Amino acid sequence: MKQKKNKKKNNKENIKSKKVLKPASYKLEDILGAAIPRAEALAAIQEDQQAYRLFSGFPPVEQERLIAFIQGAQGLKITYDTFFKHVMNPDMHPSRLEHFLSAVLEQPVKIRMVLPMEGVRMADAGSFVIMDIVVELSDGTIVNVEIQKIGYLFPGERASCYSADFIMRQYNRVRDDRGERFSFRDLKPVILIVLMESSPAPFKSVFPSYIHREKTVYDSGALVKSLSKTIYISLDTFHAVVHNINTELEAWLMFLSTDHPADMIRLVSAFPEFLTCYRDIMEFRRHPKELMHMYSEALAILDRNTEIYMCEELKKENIALKEENENLRAEKDAALSEKEMELSEKEMELSEKEMELSEKDAEIQKLKKQLHQLMFKD
Repeated sequence: MKQKKNKKKNNKENIKSKKVLKPASYKLEDILGAAIPRAEALAAIQEDQQAYRLFSGFPPVEQERLIAFIQGAQGLKITYDTFFKHVMNPDMHPSRLEHFLSAVLEQPVKIRMVLPMEGVRMADAGSFVIMDIVVELSDGTIVNVEIQKIGYLFPGERASCYSADFIMRQYNRVRDDRGERFSFRDLKPVILIVLMESSPAPFKSVFPSYIHREKTVYDSGALVKSLSKTIYISLDTFHAVVHNINTELEAWLMFLSTDHPADMIRLVSAFPEFLTCYRDIMEFRRHPKELMHMYSEALAILDRNTEIYMCEELKKENIALKEENENLRAEKDAALSEKEMELSEKEMELSEKEMELSEKDAEIQKLKKQLHQLMFKD
């Protein structure tokens, strides 16, 4: 009897502990832990020479972000490739990625396995096609989740290359497994999900839409299945249009793309389950060395991607300038041709005038001769 009472008492205490924090009472320290002074944060970075050396090489704005995070004054953006992979790692936290994918795909999903990071090499960029998290779902669907701080140019062309690589590798694997029993019906869909912190022009042009789901349809209405599907998510547009967090998808997009304390508090107040995600991030405050190494890798990836982006921009500008020069040359040639035609017409007119003058001169000479003959005849 006493044991039952103790059990009931423990249950009540557990229930009370779960209700200690009401949604409206969350503070930043509940999310990131107790704040520390700036001097203490700097001292923590300086404890490891290698970490401090890396930190010293970061741009000043990035240094300030890291100091503020270690202080507990602001969050850490997950749009950096290394941190995104850490927080959403399907080996460590499969339920996180499942919840995110369920929100994006608008249906419950279950991850069967994490696929190896393989892929064909892109000749222009010198990088692998598969960049981020690749999983196979319980129904065989393959999903690749990629995060970009700067949305690449030619997104459709790139997505086609990514999907084609996945489909061909799946085709080879399934055909080898099934042998003579192989059928194209055995192949499963490939879904590419691209999150962009700064989205390129094609997506900005359809503001205020921030999620772009590919649909393959035929003008005849024929129902023909396509294996590839791409979903682009414009995080910059999302922040511009979404102010109240009402859905699980909005909650995930807010979590993945903001480090502002006010946003974090609003998110956790509406969806307390994100506290575990933030506490995973909070661990980096206690391990500055690991934080500096991951941040260094993230900035290196960003620099490389920015370089690729700038090269593409320059190529785009060169093509535009070339087209402009060709158009100007064509206009110039057309103008010159028109001038030449005008000159030719003028020359013909002058030639005709000269002929007329010559004929009139001959006629005058003839009349003069006749007049002279008449005068001397008498």
